[in-house]
Amino acid sequence: MKILMGTKNPGKIQGAKEAFEKYFDNVEIEGIPVNSDVGEQPINDF
Repeated sequence: MKILMGTKNPGKIQGAKEAFEKYFDNVEIEGIPVNSDVGEQPINDF
């Protein structure tokens, strides 16, 4: 199963891979860059 994720974050990709591998065989996840209005590291302005 090949999955495309809208992130290049290795931690998120690995977490998703581990979750999918609990239910499916031969999991391959590829991260792809996407545009969003959310910053790389969301922060609060207090």
